[in-house]
Amino acid sequence: MIAHVAWKNLSRERTRLAISVSGVAFAVLLILLVRGLYNGFTAQTTQWIRSVEGDVWVAQAGSPGDFFHSVSLLPAATEQRLRAVDGVAVAVPLITRSVVFELRGKDRDFRLVGVDPRRPITKPPGIERGDAVPGPGEIVVDRVFARNADVALGDRLTIGGSDFRVVGIARGGNTIISQYAWASLPDAKRVLGMDDVVNYVVVRGGPGVDASALAARIRDEVPGTKPMVEADFIERNLADIEEGFLPIVLVLVVVAFVIGTAVIGLTIYAATLEKRREYGVLKAVGFSNRRLFGIVYLQALAAAAFGLVVGIGLTYAVSEVVTELVPSFVTTFESGDFARVVLGTFGMSVVSSFIPMRPVARLDPAEVFRV
Repeated sequence: MIAHVAWKNLSRERTRLAISVSGVAFAVLLILLVRGLYNGFTAQTTQWIRSVEGDVWVAQAGSPGDFFHSVSLLPAATEQRLRAVDGVAVAVPLITRSVVFELRGKDRDFRLVGVDPRRPITKPPGIERGDAVPGPGEIVVDRVFARNADVALGDRLTIGGSDFRVVGIARGGNTIISQYAWASLPDAKRVLGMDDVVNYVVVRGGPGVDASALAARIRDEVPGTKPMVEADFIERNLADIEEGFLPIVLVLVVVAFVIGTAVIGLTIYAATLEKRREYGVLKAVGFSNRRLFGIVYLQALAAAAFGLVVGIGLTYAVSEVVTELVPSFVTTFESGDFARVVLGTFGMSVVSSFIPMRPVARLDPAEVFRV
């Protein structure tokens, strides 16, 4: 009975129902899209780091230990000193720095990484076309950079006075604000002017060697270094992103929740005022306030449920369009995000139903019989 009355009231005014559903759908779209972009941002930023086959990243002592907001400079001889540490199986020097160059009359930039062809553990995470490991005079670029700059296999780039031929289009080198590119270690040293120094040394332990214990041993035996296990290094590279973006994400989620709640509440409130006479009749024939509140709540819940379904569908459609128009932006949706948005939508229906409850509670059944 209650459900029938709620649906009849809600479906009779289809324009209001459409407005209510649209408001919820927009809120769901905003919440999921912001979360998806944030997830994509954090995943893309560290995808290459996660792909490097190392247990410990060794930076300069005193360096914060991240790529984007600090500089780490180690003597080239640090590699040999690290190899002498018990438990170290592989030690590979890593140099990386952002470079700016001209391409077809426009300034372009990416973060150049040196890859040792003999030990290519710093190669791209994946390859879309061509080769993954660049040789002398060769370079591998990320697919987002290739698309944005209209670069294809075989094209030539002039960087720091040196010519490079594009031999690979890679996946996983997009950090949203920039992209990685990979050249052979000798070429990268020449272009970046880093013959005597390296930025990091990536260390891999032998079989059964604990990464944390190995990092502690390096810290004790190789002064002037800052060893970090992979998880710690990734966390340091994400710290600024989380501090800068999480508050923005939280604000947008709160705004979306308020919008959805307000739209549902106001549309149901307007419908309730128009149906005062019907509610008065129900109250006169014995409906308690609790049962009338149930009608109001079911209307809010139905509007929220429709909005949730429409919003999820819109999210996937919009995310495809965003990725197509702006390749550097990648949306990644996690199951937890959908669980949160379902709970959030349920919360919208609960909170919004309180808005029209007051006129229902104060309704005098005698008003129905007044002429």
